[in-house]
Parts: sequence; structure tokens; C-alpha cells
Amino acid sequence: MSDYPARKSVLIVNPRSANGTTGRNWARIDQEIRRGLKTDLDVRFTERQGHGTTLASEAIKEGYDRVVAVGGDGTINEVMNGFFEKGKLINPNAALAVMSIGTGSDFVKTLEFPTTPFEAAERIRLGKAWTIDLGKCTFTGLDGEQQSRLFINIADFGSGGAIVDKVNRTSKVFGGQISFLWGILTTLPTYKNKLTKYRVDDGPEEEKVLNTFVVANGRYYGGGLKPAPNAQLDDGLLDIVSIGDVGFLEAISSLGKFRKGTYLEIPKVTFSKGKTVVASSEETQLVEMEGEVVGRLPARFEMLPKALKIIV
Repeated sequence: MSDYPARKSVLIVNPRSANGTTGRNWARIDQEIRRGLKTDLDVRFTERQGHGTTLASEAIKEGYDRVVAVGGDGTINEVMNGFFEKGKLINPNAALAVMSIGTGSDFVKTLEFPTTPFEAAERIRLGKAWTIDLGKCTFTGLDGEQQSRLFINIADFGSGGAIVDKVNRTSKVFGGQISFLWGILTTLPTYKNKLTKYRVDDGPEEEKVLNTFVVANGRYYGGGLKPAPNAQLDDGLLDIVSIGDVGFLEAISSLGKFRKGTYLEIPKVTFSKGKTVVASSEETQLVEMEGEVVGRLPARFEMLPKALKIIV
């Protein structure tokens, strides 16, 4: 890690995060952030899905070298993707900072970062730059066209994609943990586990009936679940977890272990590390990353080592 004397700071804010409370309480949040950062800054609000990527890209090209994503995990994902153009960093010296105010707010748990605006802003002001890995996923978009997107935390497919799709169709008024628990309890009873083919690195192709398949850079997702308890953001490897043909009661009885990160001992759970994963299925399986459904299988996941500076 190294000191990071940023010259120009910009906040990319999702006013709809945390079920809209970010926008409704912005005057107070803005005051706390400015008190913590103690520097001049610009504020830009997202207006639609994907807008965070555009705003971050524009800001970096304008010379902003500390870009702060203010919102949930989806906002962080959008802003992080805005650091890149045609697969390369727009400015290798620019750094991402995160201020997680959202339904999931899972990525900051790996960073052990505060979630109150003043404390997060103060930590950013005093923080250092850490160069971390990112994941890249190439998948079939919802429009049927091949697309690619980077992820900073976790991507998955199977029941996880179905659960996120359902959660995002609700108001999320009860916050992350309850919203995702509701999604689990209302999705899994009718979810049909699917036959999936996948290969890790140059290993043999596996063909299994799976409930969920997780490809992780960070440790947490789904409102505090811990699928990759030992994941490191700078080890150059993806943590890969597959959950086999488990039924509803079996899955629910394991939720406590899933939240604590001790579920890897369950016989139908397999764990490995690798740099690439290729997966396909004859049945529709939604791919989600950072709490947003982006497409479906087939997909390729790969590790991009030491890809981005982040303030910690």
C-alpha cells in the first residue's frame, strides 16, 4: 500500500440507493462527507441504470483522480467499470473509493470499512492506495448479445441469480439482510436445480446438477452471506464455490453456516481456486454480479490481477 495524495475528488451518488433514503437525506449526508473529507469536491448523481459508469469515465477524463462511489454494491460496480475504456485504465493513477449506502453493502465488509458517511469519508481522507484484483465476466446479455463486465466483489449464477432478480423487483424497504432472506425463502421452494457444465482453468470439464455457483474476489454477498470466507482481494485468484443438488430444506438448514462462512464443510459444497471458469447449461441460468442481474449462461469468468487502485 502507498500514500494517496489525491488532487481532485468527485462523488458519484446513487440517490435511489438504500430504498431512496440516500436521495431524501442527501443534505445531511453531503454535510457529513464534506466534514470527513475536508477537501473541495464535486458531486454527480446517477439518473438511470448504468449511468454511474458514464459519470465515472467522464470525471476521470476531466482530471478527477479520486472517484468515490456512494451507494450500494451495484453503484460501486458501475463506477468501477467507468475506470476502464476498451479494457484499459483511463488513468492508471486514479483511485476508487467506496462509501457503501445501499441494500447489500457487502463489498465494504471485506474491506472492514465503516458505513456511516462521516467515518467513511474520514477513512478515505486518511487512507492509502491498495492495488487489488478484479474479475471479468463475458456472458450472454439479456438481449442475447455477448457482453463483458468487470466485477470487484462476487459474481454467481443459478439460484443466486434468480434470488437477486426477485429481490430487485421489490422495494427493499426492510434493508439488505431481510430483503435477501425474503428472496431466498420465496425463491428456493420452487427453484429447480440445473445441469451445468463448467471447467476451472485447464482442469477437466465437470457436469453436475447445481443449485448455485459462486465466483468470488471478495468474501460477502446477499446481505451478509459469506460464501468465500478466505478470499483475498490481491492474491491473483478467484475463489470458486459450487453448491450441488441441494433441496429447499437442506439449503435453509445450512443458512446459518452460509452466513458464518463455515458451510464449506457440507458434502455437497465444493471449493477451489483458479484464474478462469467457463460455464454453460442447456437451461436458462441468470448471471448476477454485485447484486444486479446482467445476463445468463454461457459465461466465462477470469481474474485480472492487480487491476485497480482502491483507497483503504
